[in-house]
Amino acid sequence: MKTYFKNFSDFFSHLKMPGFATMMLSVIILFLIGIGIWGFLRIRNIQKGNLIITEYGLLNDERERKPLIKLIKKDYIIMLVMTLIYAIPAIYNLGGFKIPETPWAPADKNDGFVVDLGRDVEVTKVMLYQGYNEEKYDGTKFNINFLNSNGTYTASEALEKSGFFSWKVSTKEFKTSKIQIIADKPGAAINELAVFEKGSNKPFKVRSITPVEQVTKNTTKSPDGKAYKLSNLLDEQDRVDFYTLSSTSTYFDEVFYPRTALDFIHKVHPFERTHPPLGKYFVMIGMLIFGVNPFGWRIIGTLFGVAMIPLMYLFGYKIFKNRFLAFCTAFLMMFDFMHFVQTRISTIDVYVTFFVILMYYYIYDYFVKKSYKAGFKKSLMPLFLCGLIFGIGIATKWIAMYAAVGIFLIVVIAKLDEIVYYMAYKKSGLSSDLFSKFWTKYFIKTALMCVVFFIIIPGIIYFASYTSIMQVPGNGVKEFFNNQSYMYSFHNDLNAKHDYSSQWFEWPIMTKPIWFYGSKSLAAEKLTSSIICMGNPLIWWISIPSLITGIIVAVKRKDKYMLVPIFGALFQYIPWMVVRRMAFIYHYFSVVPFLIIIIVYLIKVFMELGGNSKKIVYTYLALTAILFIMYFPILSGMIVPRWYASMLQLFPGWSFRY
Repeated sequence: MKTYFKNFSDFFSHLKMPGFATMMLSVIILFLIGIGIWGFLRIRNIQKGNLIITEYGLLNDERERKPLIKLIKKDYIIMLVMTLIYAIPAIYNLGGFKIPETPWAPADKNDGFVVDLGRDVEVTKVMLYQGYNEEKYDGTKFNINFLNSNGTYTASEALEKSGFFSWKVSTKEFKTSKIQIIADKPGAAINELAVFEKGSNKPFKVRSITPVEQVTKNTTKSPDGKAYKLSNLLDEQDRVDFYTLSSTSTYFDEVFYPRTALDFIHKVHPFERTHPPLGKYFVMIGMLIFGVNPFGWRIIGTLFGVAMIPLMYLFGYKIFKNRFLAFCTAFLMMFDFMHFVQTRISTIDVYVTFFVILMYYYIYDYFVKKSYKAGFKKSLMPLFLCGLIFGIGIATKWIAMYAAVGIFLIVVIAKLDEIVYYMAYKKSGLSSDLFSKFWTKYFIKTALMCVVFFIIIPGIIYFASYTSIMQVPGNGVKEFFNNQSYMYSFHNDLNAKHDYSSQWFEWPIMTKPIWFYGSKSLAAEKLTSSIICMGNPLIWWISIPSLITGIIVAVKRKDKYMLVPIFGALFQYIPWMVVRRMAFIYHYFSVVPFLIIIIVYLIKVFMELGGNSKKIVYTYLALTAILFIMYFPILSGMIVPRWYASMLQLFPGWSFRY
C-alpha cells in the first residue's frame, strides 16, 4: 500500500513526531536542499570554466592564520568606557542587602500568635514577609483575625504563602487592640510581621506577641525540626518596606530561580525543574558571595548583561572591520530596553542569550576562514570553543538548541564552500600543499572532532550540571532522566494562560509588553515604581524590516559574512512560530543581538551612500539613547510621579499598571 505525503510536516506527523521536532527537521531539510542547490551551481560553474581560479584563494594567505581582529589601545578604551557607562545604572539600585532573615514557622495546624497592640488602633495594613521553605509548604494560609468590641475575634483576610522572600499584604482596615494570626497547616516560614496604623508608613510598635492557646511556648519546632522564636517576627522592623519595592522582594519569575538556587545550597529537591540547572548555579554564586538578598540573587545576571556590551563590540568589529560600526553594535545593545530589564531580574534568559551570542561569535571564525589554509589544528579551535559554549548553553536553557541548528548549517556551508575551492584547485592543474589529505583531514577528521565537540563534550557538561540534583537523598542518576521527561512534558503540554502572554508575531511591534513589577502602595501618593519588559521602539520596530532588507541586500552584494548573524536571528526566532505553549515577549531577547548586527550592517550600507548619511545615523543613535533615558524610570523601578509613567504609555496594549 502506497502512502503519499503532501509536505515534510505531513511525513513527520505520520512518524508521530511532535510538532516542534517536525517543524525543526522540516526547516533543516529545506535549508539543506537550498544549500545543496547552491553548492551544485557553484561546482557546475567550475566545470564550465566560468569561475576564475584566483577567486578561490589557492595561494597560502598568512592572514588565514591570524585572528580576525587586532585590537589597539583605542578599542580597549572605547569598550571600557561603554561598559562603565552601562554598568553604573545597571548596578545602581539593583537590590537591597538588608531584608528580614530570621524566620518563624507554625509547628502544627492552627498554630499561630496574638499581637497585642497595647491600645485600640485603626489598622490599615498587615504585612508578612515570606521566608524560605521547600515547595511542600506552599499554599499555607495565614488567617488574620482581629478582636472586636464584643471581646471575640472577627475574620479579616487570609494571606496565602505563595512566594519566596517577598511581602504579602492585607489592606483590609479595622480597629482593634489585638490581632490574631493562625496558620491552617504547619511549616511555612514567615520572616517578619508588620502592622501599620492609619496615617503612618512606619511599622506600629506593638506591646507583645504571644502564642495562641493551642501552643504554650514562645519557641516552637516546625516540621523540619528547627526551633523558631515568635520574637523573630518583630526583630527586624527596620527592614520592613511599606512600599514593597523591588529592592526588598522577589518579583515576577524570581519566585522560581533564586529559590531553586537556595535549594541547591541546602541540598534539597529543587523547586524549579522546568529548565536545566546551570542557570540557577549562576544565581547561587551571587547569593554565596553577597548573601541571600535581592542584590545577591541578581548581580551575576547583571554582570553577564554588562559583559554583553564588549562582546557585541568585538562581534561587530569582527564582522565589519570598522571601529565606528563596532561602536554602533555595542551602543544599540546598551540602550535596548529589554537588555537592561532582562539582565537585572534574576531569571536565566540572560545567561543563555550570552552563550548563544558567544556560540555564533566563535563559529564566525570557522565560517570565514578556510580550514585548509588556517591549518587543521587551528581550524578546530573555533569549533571546540563553540561546542564548549553550546554545552554550557543547553545546560542553562534548551533554547541554545535552536542555535545548534544554525551552527550546524553554517558548518555545512563552510565545508561545501571548501569543496568548491578544492574542485577549482583540481581543475586548475596547480600544485599546492594546502590540499594535502583534503578529504581525510578536513572532512573525515573534522567530522569526528565535531562529534566530540558538539555531542560528547556538551553531553558531559549537561549531565554534570545535574550533580546537585542527583546528590539529593533519594534521587541519584535516575532523577537526571526523570527531569528530562518532566521538562519536555511541561513545555510540550503546557496549556496555561497568562495576562501578559503573547505570540511570536506580536513581539517585534510590542503589542503587549510585560509588567514585571509595580508597587500599589505608592498609588495613594500619586507615585509609582514599575518595571516594564519591552524593547526600544527605535530598535524593535525596524528589526523585522531590517532582517528582510538585510537578507536581500546581503545576497545582492554577495556579503557572505552576513550569513552568520542572519542565521543567528532566524534560528532563534523561527522555532517560536510553532511552539504551542504560551510564550512571552522576553523570548525575543535572544533574537535581538543578531537583529542589532543586521541593523548596523544596513547602517554601513547606508553610510556608503555619502551625503548626509552620517548625520542621519548620528541622529538615529542619539534618539535611541534619548528614548532609553526617557523610559529609564519605568525600566529600573524608580519612584516617579504617576503622570510621568502614564505619559510613556503610548498605546492601549502598553499596560503599565500602578
